[in-house]
Amino acid sequence: MPSTRWGTALGLVLAYGVLGACGASLPTSSEEAASETAETVCSLLRDWNNDLTEVFNATSAAITDADDPATSVDVLVGGFDDMIAVAEANRDELDDLDLPTVDERDDLIAELTAGADESIAALEEERADAAALPPIEIDDQAGAIGGASVGLERATSVLEPSIGEYEDETLRDAFAAEDGCEQVIQPF
Repeated sequence: MPSTRWGTALGLVLAYGVLGACGASLPTSSEEAASETAETVCSLLRDWNNDLTEVFNATSAAITDADDPATSVDVLVGGFDDMIAVAEANRDELDDLDLPTVDERDDLIAELTAGADESIAALEEERADAAALPPIEIDDQAGAIGGASVGLERATSVLEPSIGEYEDETLRDAFAAEDGCEQVIQPF
């Protein structure tokens, strides 16, 4: 019988050792929640940027040398109308955003919401500026489209949350580790 006891004891020691080693390498539930939060938020923001860029690209492609300069302004304003509609739909997505529970979850959602509202306001200002343009002559198309591009950049940059300012180190680390986040959040 002594060999059975030693075998059982040795088996338990090895089992605890293996389980302990595995537990040390697995993420904690707060790390998993932070990682899921980073993945969800960054994916959402990348989608929003892509949606707005797609509308902008379609608008800029629609302004061609064949256009009547008087109608080019209408095309540009229509593009801003479309971008505003996209931004408003994106803003509505935040009402149903289901993020895991992390320490600064509410602050993050509030910052995303404020950023979405600021983005809409920026696009509305850019639309007003575009509407005030004189007819866009062929030689002026690059400047008008370039100006609109800067306006789009302004509208997308205000969407970026300032994750580096959050106190939760686990959350900051998760955003830093998530591929693609660096393009849609404020730098650390």
